Amino acid sequence: MPEAQHQQLLELHNQMFMSPQDFSYRWGLGYEELAKICSISKSTTYHWLGGQASRRVAGLPYQRIMAVADFLLANAEVIQPLLEGWHHSQPPN
Repeated sequence: MPEAQHQQLLELHNQMFMSPQDFSYRWGLGYEELAKICSISKSTTYHWLGGQASRRVAGLPYQRIMAVADFLLANAEVIQPLLEGWHHSQPPN
């Protein structure tokens, strides 16, 4: 990949954000699934999605994780074979 295209792709990635409310609504996910995707506690996702009294704002890194996950899910037909190939090419831990 040419350097300019590489930089453009990284810039686009850095502009990807999605709120927990939008992500969970779009994919029908609850606290537990959202916690798993973001690798955080269920309590944190509860506060993201909870009522106004306990609501917390998700940090930008987590909003980026949700945007990337949204992109992956929305394009699963094309991306799944690529991810499976990538997974099988990774050395075991």
